[in-house]
Amino acid sequence: MRYEVHGPFWSPRVQSEASAEALRAFWDEMQDMVPGLPRAIGIYVFSTCHGNTFTPWYVGKTNAKAGFRGEIFQDHKLGHYVDASELKRGHPAIHLIAKVEPVRGNFCKASQQSGREIDELETVMIGMALRANPDVRNSKKTWFNRTCQVPGIIGDTLTGRPSEAVATLRNTLKL
Repeated sequence: MRYEVHGPFWSPRVQSEASAEALRAFWDEMQDMVPGLPRAIGIYVFSTCHGNTFTPWYVGKTNAKAGFRGEIFQDHKLGHYVDASELKRGHPAIHLIAKVEPVRGNFCKASQQSGREIDELETVMIGMALRANPDVRNSKKTWFNRTCQVPGIIGDTLTGRPSEAVATLRNTLKL
């Protein structure tokens, strides 16, 4: 299984910028830049960008026939984007992580097997986003990452110097 990262793509900042005409232009421009990407399947990460710093706010997935285009700007997701962009200075951005067929290199179509893989990747990416921003707006797949505590490894950071065991495990895991 192989995925390619595309972006950042600058998304609407407020609901008024997300008119049907503006969204059509957004997807048409993306199609011109990367043919086939709007209908590809995979993971998307919504963030805000301030300078060179991106803060993740929402991680989602699509394995539907309509791909990213049919998923990303649904009303409830657009609400997350608008709310997050009001909380944090910066410009709203989206990164797309598209599933690619390893041999031919073209974007994959929706399938049951792809759905399982994408679901697993979404879980991992939500955990990574929570590590970068504890205020991520996802409500599903966050319980484990929000409640599991392995001081110095997962969850709360250590106060003071880590034990040799924690230091060597951090080294082992390249943390």
